[in-house]
Amino acid sequence: MAGADKVAEAFHPDEGPLPSDPELLKRRVREMTRELQRAHVRIESLEAGLKVKSPAPAPREVESELRILSEQLERQAMLLERDEQVGRELQRSLRPVMDEGTTGIKFAIGSKPGTRVGGDFYDIINLSDNFAAFLIADVSGYGLPAAVIMAVGRLAFRTYAANDLNPRSIMERVNRVMLRSTLAGHYMTAFLGILDTELLTLQYVNASHCTPFVVRGGEVIPLDTEGLFVGMFEDGQYEQKGIQLEQHDRLYLYTDGLLKCFQAPDRRACEKKLQTFLSQDGKVSLEDTVERLSSLVDQPEDDMALVGVELLLEKAQRKTIAISSIPSQLSNVENAILPVLDNKGYGERNIFAVKLALEEAVVNSIKHGNELDDTKKVTISFYIDDDRALISIADEGEGFDPGEVPDPTTEDGLLATSGRGLALIRAYMDDVRFNEKGNEITMIKYAPWAAAKRT
Repeated sequence: MAGADKVAEAFHPDEGPLPSDPELLKRRVREMTRELQRAHVRIESLEAGLKVKSPAPAPREVESELRILSEQLERQAMLLERDEQVGRELQRSLRPVMDEGTTGIKFAIGSKPGTRVGGDFYDIINLSDNFAAFLIADVSGYGLPAAVIMAVGRLAFRTYAANDLNPRSIMERVNRVMLRSTLAGHYMTAFLGILDTELLTLQYVNASHCTPFVVRGGEVIPLDTEGLFVGMFEDGQYEQKGIQLEQHDRLYLYTDGLLKCFQAPDRRACEKKLQTFLSQDGKVSLEDTVERLSSLVDQPEDDMALVGVELLLEKAQRKTIAISSIPSQLSNVENAILPVLDNKGYGERNIFAVKLALEEAVVNSIKHGNELDDTKKVTISFYIDDDRALISIADEGEGFDPGEVPDPTTEDGLLATSGRGLALIRAYMDDVRFNEKGNEITMIKYAPWAAAKRT
C-alpha cells in the first residue's frame, strides 16, 4: 500500500498517509467524498447563476462578476483535475505484484483506462504455500470516490482472506465492511475464487459480477453463481460453488468494460459472444489471447480489466495439512477437504458424515492428544481416488489404546464419560483404523458408487 500512501499525502498533505486501520480509512473515504461533492455543488451553483435572468447590471459590474466567476471555475477545474490524477495514481499503485509464491501459475494482464476514473480492480493473493485467491471487482460510480472505495474493498478482501479459505465467508464479511465504510448509493460487484494449488480445486462466489470462464481445450465453462451486490444489503446472500481444475486449464476474469466491445443487446448476449471467442483459445498462448481481447477495446468510457490465469501444476492425489492445536483452525481443514468430495460427487449426506467425523477426530487430537498445547501440531493427510477418500489425523501426544475405550452403546458404557466421539466416527465412516502407538487415526469413506457395489 506504499503507493496509496503517497497518493493520500498528495491529496491531504496535512493529514498524513492513508491509514491501514479500516475504521480510520472509512472516515478518510467519507471526508474525500464530501470534499468532491462540495466541489460539484459549487460548480453547479456557479453555472446556475449564469442562467438567472435579472435587470442588466452596469458594464463594470458585469466585468467584475465574470472575472470572479472565471477565477472560481478555474480553481474548481484544477481541483477536479487533481482528483482525477489522484484517482489514476491510486489505481496504478494498487495493481498486484506477481511474486515467487505464484510459481506454477501463469498470469497475463490486460487493462485500459476509461475516459473517467472508475473503480475496476483485480488482485492475486498468496494465502499460503498451497492456496491462492483470484479477485476481480468493479465499484459503482466514477472519480476519486470510486477509486478510494476500490482501495477500501481491496484492503477488506486481503484482510479477511488472510485468515479464511472460504470464499462465501470472506464475501459476507467484506459486504458488512462496505456497508459501514461507503456512502449510500455506492456498491460493488465482485468475483472471488480460492484455488487449492495441490488438488487444483477452485471454490468461488460471484456477487453479480461478469461471468468468468474456465477454458479446457475447446470447452468453455462459465463460473456463475447467485449473489447480491457487495455493500448494498445488510444480509448479503452469496452462493458458493466449486470446480475440479486440471493441468493447463485457463481461467479468465474481466470487468464489463471488455463486454461492451462485443456490441450485443445485453450483458448475457455479450458474455455468449465472449464465450464463443474463448472457444478458440487453445490455438494460441495465454498472452496472445489476452492481447487479442484487449485490442478489441477502443478508448473505453469505463475502465477495462482482464486477467488470464493458466495452471501449469499437476493435480496431486494426496494432500497434507499441519495445523497448530487451536480449535479455530479446524475450518481450514474442512475448507481444504470437503470441497474435493463435493466436486467428486460424494453428495450432501456423505459430505455431512465426513464433516462430523473429521471435526470429532481433529478436536480430539487437539484437546486430548496435544492437550491444547499450541506449540504442538496436528497433521491431517488426505488421499482420494476413484472409489474412496482416506483421511489420517495424527497428533504429538502419547497415544491411547482404542480397545480400552468403553462402548457407549452397551449397558456398562452408558454412564462412561468417554467413547462417544469414537463411536460417532465409527458410525459415520466406513472403516476406522489406528496406528500402533494410538496417536493417529485413519478414516475411510467410500464413494457412493463404490459403496453400492460393496453392499
